[in-house]
Amino acid sequence: MLRQRQVEVPIVNNSARSTNAELAAAAVRLQGRRDFEGIRSIVTPDVVLEFPYHPLGARTYQGVDALIREISVIKAFQTFELDVVDVFDTGGDTVIIEGRSRGTYRSGRPDYTNHYLIVLTSPKGRWRAGGNFITPSKR
Repeated sequence: MLRQRQVEVPIVNNSARSTNAELAAAAVRLQGRRDFEGIRSIVTPDVVLEFPYHPLGARTYQGVDALIREISVIKAFQTFELDVVDVFDTGGDTVIIEGRSRGTYRSGRPDYTNHYLIVLTSPKGRWRAGGNFITPSKR
């Protein structure tokens, strides 16, 4: 579940902004800034993070600490951006976000780019996220 927080987030394809859409887009932008404590402040302690299409098989992480631990893998990057490209607000419990990420590794590996669809559902405390829904990574 996303907690209510005052945020100003432009919603690209909807003129009316729901609180869920604003919070969902804010959570993705916070991840792009590596503001893990900011994310912690807007999700509930019982949040569930799911990667149904993970390259190594489906993964599920229970609770805010597990969520933060999992998304903290982006610390491996020297630079990292995660941009919200579009937000689809269903007007209900589900928000779908199209995002793009770019990063350079500290280790000198080739640059990372990806294109995501992120599905966030509230109030059930469920954050479903997955990568490579739109295009495969190029490494």
